[in-house]
Amino acid sequence: AIAAYNKALSIKPDYAEAYNNMGNALKDQGKLDEAIAAYNKALSIKPDYAEAYNNMGRLHWLQGNFKKAFELLEYRWLVKKLKIGEALKTSKPEWKGGKERLFVWKEQGIGDEVMFSSLLIDAGKQASSLIVECDHRLLPIYERSFPSNITFTDDRKKLNEKDFESHIAIGSLLNHFRSDRRDFAKSAAGWLKAEQDRTKNFRTSLLTQPKSKLIGLSWFTKSDKANSNLRSIEVEWLSDHLHSLPFEFVSLQYGLPKEELSEINSKVKIDIQSVEELNLFQDIDGLASLISACDIVISIDNINVHLAGALGVDTRVLLPEISDERWGAASELSYWYDSVTLYRQKKREDWSAPLLHLRKDLLDVFR
Repeated sequence: AIAAYNKALSIKPDYAEAYNNMGNALKDQGKLDEAIAAYNKALSIKPDYAEAYNNMGRLHWLQGNFKKAFELLEYRWLVKKLKIGEALKTSKPEWKGGKERLFVWKEQGIGDEVMFSSLLIDAGKQASSLIVECDHRLLPIYERSFPSNITFTDDRKKLNEKDFESHIAIGSLLNHFRSDRRDFAKSAAGWLKAEQDRTKNFRTSLLTQPKSKLIGLSWFTKSDKANSNLRSIEVEWLSDHLHSLPFEFVSLQYGLPKEELSEINSKVKIDIQSVEELNLFQDIDGLASLISACDIVISIDNINVHLAGALGVDTRVLLPEISDERWGAASELSYWYDSVTLYRQKKREDWSAPLLHLRKDLLDVFR
């Protein structure tokens, strides 16, 4: 790819898009200083290039330069190809941190909503009142977990402009409350609460051996975002590394029909249970209870990781070599969630190293 961009630039030296794309490729190679230089070159040619600003923001996020990163990521709303939702149309001003009646509106995917929801308590303490838009599937767990002075809606169209004095996208709250790593510690222990009776019932029905541990598994994604296919892992590889451990397993994998799970169980060395009456895609509150019933969650990067981290459940995340910037560049620990441990590929599409590391850690925990 980089050779192609260099060829393009030899023909058209002021090709800003080629420098921007080269920056992305260099970032994925881990050449972060060179990537920043490429983005800067793109911006010197095209000073209003929102995509290059946004990409540079993501790179600063990867490096942990949070204040700079979140300022630059405000350009995301000017990048048309990003699938982050629709910006609120209103005559009311954007919130600047005052003690006003505030409306926080949703953006991006449901996993992002859960992750960003760690900021709502901060916003609720500062604003005079707080209304939050969220995916309808999150309403029951949010209403249980957050203070009563925060109210929730699943549709901004249900509101009238008289209901709030200012507004902000939920991701933009990062600019107000997360400027350095220490700021994340306020919520990193977890802030969501699962329904306790449902959690207890799931655990009772799934654990057949009293001294065993219940492990929730999730191994593939159907996301169409760039590089998402690299996040998925073959369930057989998980089975090969986990089958000799004293665990019982339950599927946290949405989009997996009963027949397909039965076929998987006929091929792998572990028995993966499921809760057939639970729709893991539609019933997020039920999924939260199932996650809370587990001793450990082992998952690729998807909503299960964010729910489990926000619930404070011990979570082991398998990350590809090129992973999302929210996980940082190299750390085994997450600053978003105290209970999350990261297992990273050493080589592209090779899961052997993180799986061996995971197995060793699990043996140490339950030795």
